[in-house]
Amino acid sequence: MSKSVSEYSVPIKPNRNLLNPKFEGYKLKVFDENSQLIQFQLPLPAITTPKIPTNSKLSYKEIQNRIHFNHLFKGFEINKGKGICFYFDSENFVTLAEYEPATSNVVTHRLLKIQQTSDSSESIEGDSSQHLYSNFPSLRALSPKLLLVTNGSGIIFLVQINSNDNTSSYSGEILYQSEFQGHSQLKQESGLNNMPCVLLDGRIIGNERDDKHPHILFLVYNTVLDTISSEPTEETRKVLFDVSLLQISMSPQYEIKIIHVIRGPDIPFYCSIEFNGEGYVIGSNMEYEVVYKSSTQNEDIKPMDIEDDQVSEKQEEKSTNRVSPYIWTQTPSDVTICFQLPKGTPKSVVHCNFSQTHLSLTINLGDNSKVSPGHPPIPCYAFTRLFDLIDPSVSLWTIEPAIGLLTLHLEKHNHNTRWTHVFQHDDGVFETLDPNEFAEFRERLEKFTSDLIESTNEQSGAFEPLQRMIGHETEESIDYEGKSSVFMWLEREGDLITKSSGGNVYLCRQFEWCENAEISNNISLLPSVCLKSDVDGVVYSIGHPVDSSKLAISPLVVTHVATFNAFAFVQASKREKRFMFHDPKYRFVIILEGDHRAFVYKRHEGHEKYGEQSVVEFAGNSSDDSEIIGVQMASIENAHVIVLKSDSLIIIKLL
Repeated sequence: MSKSVSEYSVPIKPNRNLLNPKFEGYKLKVFDENSQLIQFQLPLPAITTPKIPTNSKLSYKEIQNRIHFNHLFKGFEINKGKGICFYFDSENFVTLAEYEPATSNVVTHRLLKIQQTSDSSESIEGDSSQHLYSNFPSLRALSPKLLLVTNGSGIIFLVQINSNDNTSSYSGEILYQSEFQGHSQLKQESGLNNMPCVLLDGRIIGNERDDKHPHILFLVYNTVLDTISSEPTEETRKVLFDVSLLQISMSPQYEIKIIHVIRGPDIPFYCSIEFNGEGYVIGSNMEYEVVYKSSTQNEDIKPMDIEDDQVSEKQEEKSTNRVSPYIWTQTPSDVTICFQLPKGTPKSVVHCNFSQTHLSLTINLGDNSKVSPGHPPIPCYAFTRLFDLIDPSVSLWTIEPAIGLLTLHLEKHNHNTRWTHVFQHDDGVFETLDPNEFAEFRERLEKFTSDLIESTNEQSGAFEPLQRMIGHETEESIDYEGKSSVFMWLEREGDLITKSSGGNVYLCRQFEWCENAEISNNISLLPSVCLKSDVDGVVYSIGHPVDSSKLAISPLVVTHVATFNAFAFVQASKREKRFMFHDPKYRFVIILEGDHRAFVYKRHEGHEKYGEQSVVEFAGNSSDDSEIIGVQMASIENAHVIVLKSDSLIIIKLL
């Protein structure tokens, strides 16, 4: 019998005294790239991030999360004053990068290789509706010497960092590892040996001096596929996400246990465990419900034998007749690409955005999207580089909903340049040289959708092509913004005690800060967040009163502590933003856009009319096509930001 829990509602309201109604705008301050920007080439094999397959059945939210996944992870200081970060290289080695602010030098150390399992989760008994994809590997630093790591395929590792004093280098050692299979009901439903998961947060609770044994609390999320049968021969794929709180005991031997699991339709953008382990705060655009509690069911996860965990050979690839995802042709001045979508697809679900070098195209059909056998996959191109430059200001897309025909018209920047394929990386789709093939393609669509055309024209006349310019216009839905955020406090046992009310759109959170817990006025402070309030970005501290259960008060406190003037307005104009973070000390907020630049907005105390903005250009030459894939603060005291690209590390000195 679950205990009765009283709920609290915490309002999120800005403090008018911290707003600046006199603010008029930002003035540009030249950033000295010669003295404030330092670039280090990564040692081989550098980093290769897996691309999203064009025929993948990932949901829109999963795709967006992968686009903005931060591949650089913050660590605790090992040597005083030196910043620590981690990344995974192309050979799945956990690599430590140590930054010395005084000399502006970066040294990297390969710690150990993390095994990758055979992709057994890619298919379950040939049922394409039950299809899970491996996630990116993730990492959380628990202490200067201890890491929690997932390989993205459902294996969790506890890693110890060892110092080699003779060579001033570091190495890694696996202390414990275990498969993650989810709670018991999920095991039965999925039939998987291990469930791909991503780390959200982790913390060591207690120590040897405490009465309780020290243990690790951590949060992971994983995708849950819920197949809903709509017709005897057709199924739809509903995607939900489980967030699991787990514990690893550190004495007398390692043992992992699921404490509780919550489920919802969204991936959380904020998760932080309180330092005493009493509970955690989760932030999302949607609410969650508890689906499992260990207090009512006893469940342990069987550990793996480290000595017998050799990676099995990949199974033979099944021969499949793949349908081309699109057809395309070109003239000396333009490129035309045609996609076949499900008949009746409306324009509102098409999210298409061009830059001079990249295409972003997703079709947000929701969780009930389905593709008939023999039909092309739903197009999914997440910030994909094109073969050559285009002119986005005169490019456009059209859609004919009745026949499901989406057409992209790309204006070549370099006329008379012949494209050998559409994207920089050849996907094997050859150009359609015969114009008659395009006519046949359209005729086939009209033939199989003639009934729909009739009914649609009678009702609304929606057969007429719908056009939108996609140059420098901002598509409001391209970044999936606009939903109010909600923050919830859940106790360790899984009881929802408090949730926020009146929250605005989430913009960003503070950079990670791996330090001891900060307590102010008997409140345990968690990472702050920046929310939209009219045109401003309002920073709220999130805290937990340590004696809230004894005093019968809300365990969640949200307080307005700083304001970035007009930040909500300026960030909305950045169409290709990859990452946004604010300084833990509220001195600046940074936007990383595209692959080559950052925008920095500095905050000043008082009610000044103008603020200071800087633009940081990373690429010394136009041929640099490496991607920005991560960012952290290398030194919080000195306001040094470290940016991870696929082939380099870049230090930005902001103070």
